[in-house]
Amino acid sequence: MEINVEHNLIEIIGWLGFVLILFGYYYNAQQKIFCFYIWGVGNIFFLIYALLIQAMPQVAMSIFVLGMNVYGWKQWSKGV
Repeated sequence: MEINVEHNLIEIIGWLGFVLILFGYYYNAQQKIFCFYIWGVGNIFFLIYALLIQAMPQVAMSIFVLGMNVYGWKQWSKGV
């Protein structure tokens, strides 16, 4: 049985992004501003994953959500 290390690494990147995004949602529900950092890192991992598997709709969604993370952080930082 041949183990494809590159494929496994790509899957790990995707799952890491997924888990970080989930934690970002959790901490957002707890109204913790650091949720945006976790979300942002998770979205960067998921963006890399989407690029590696050449899933352009996921790339577009990751870029959009990453932009919304920055917008949300700015809004929360202002106290809005």
